Amino acid sequence: MPTGSADHRDRGASSGIYNRGTLRVYDVGVLGVTNTLFWRCPTRTLVDHYRSHAGPAHLDIGPGTGYFLERIDSPWITMVDLNHASLAAAEARIGSGKQVERIQQSFFAPLGDERQFDSIGLNFLLHCIPGHAKWDRLAELRRHLRPGGTVFGSTVLPSPATANPAARLLNRTYNRVGVFGNAEDTMADLDAALAGMADVRTRQVGQVALFSARRPE
Repeated sequence: MPTGSADHRDRGASSGIYNRGTLRVYDVGVLGVTNTLFWRCPTRTLVDHYRSHAGPAHLDIGPGTGYFLERIDSPWITMVDLNHASLAAAEARIGSGKQVERIQQSFFAPLGDERQFDSIGLNFLLHCIPGHAKWDRLAELRRHLRPGGTVFGSTVLPSPATANPAARLLNRTYNRVGVFGNAEDTMADLDAALAGMADVRTRQVGQVALFSARRPE
């Protein structure tokens, strides 16, 4: 398993908080409580999004606990994350019967131009990364899609007009302590990163933006 060094553009404080302890409670705390009460985007919506777009050879960047990977049918899964604990937890969650590759490196580290996949998933990753460089990197990922392949995912995108007070407070707190880096993120940034691809689809569900785009064949 390749080991990458930290990139100053990457998650900042958020990568370090994921360890065996926090990963054990992530599914209940984030996917159960926070998604429903704060972000108002039920986890089942994210699962349906994953199932709709994951292809046979799937690259997952920031796999978390492996909750979503456990629920797709992709027989070949490559996982990229800077955090070893997350990669280990996700691989254990996926179980046997699938070919799994783990790559420990930054979101910004190159994958190698020869690496191509049917789908690339980024679930709840982009809002953890501060700065504008993440949108440029998202745009670059299209080179790792096979013709007709899809990049998709979700990110917490603050929407003051629809956020409840608890959501606004939680998002501000996460940005202040460095868990999130989405204070300046906009839907226009996301749209621009996907521009030029086919079947570009973005939609807001509560405080979460879901997106997908296909590399033209």
